[in-house]
Amino acid sequence: MGRYEEIVMKYSRIVVAITGMVFFAMACGSGGGDVVKPEFDTNSGIGTLNISMDDFKFTPERIDLIACQKVRVILTNNSTTNDHGFTVGYGVKKEGGSSTGFETDWLDEIEVAVIGPAKSVSSGGAILTREGDENITNGTSGFMVTKAPSSQATIIEFTVPATVGDFEFASFEGGGKHYEDGMKGLIKVFPAELPRKGWAGNWRSAPDKCPS
Repeated sequence: MGRYEEIVMKYSRIVVAITGMVFFAMACGSGGGDVVKPEFDTNSGIGTLNISMDDFKFTPERIDLIACQKVRVILTNNSTTNDHGFTVGYGVKKEGGSSTGFETDWLDEIEVAVIGPAKSVSSGGAILTREGDENITNGTSGFMVTKAPSSQATIIEFTVPATVGDFEFASFEGGGKHYEDGMKGLIKVFPAELPRKGWAGNWRSAPDKCPS
């Protein structure tokens, strides 16, 4: 059994539980604005998040993270017809009136492992390790994973960058139309050393890099 299969089997129950909680909250009238945080494995120290992509939205739409913690994202595309992409940053670039990506790549110079199937993986400025289909490009729009419709999950592992504040995750497929149709979400990165309750988090700071 390969690493991909081991991870999927190990965390399938977590993924189902998180997804169920999100959809239950939405059904109760929360409007999709629920805050999701990683479920941490005390043995590995890795927090697991499930992010699903549909036409044209992400679930969840807001994620809270703590700087310098290790995170594993299990990314799925539930659409039966559309490719969807996943990228994180801030400052939307415009070309010819269309949204094409982020000005600043959240994972620039961060070590990122991408495991399992994906239609394409753009390394951007990330230090990329790829386990699976070797379909890697060195795109200028930052780190991005693009998934085909109804495909198996892709696993993305990284350490949350040290910079705290607000960042967007988004899909810019369809010449930017997916983003303009609302396919985006919010990541709030909180400092590990400060109380997080009530912190607005609408600023960014650039402290020293995470300890190695």
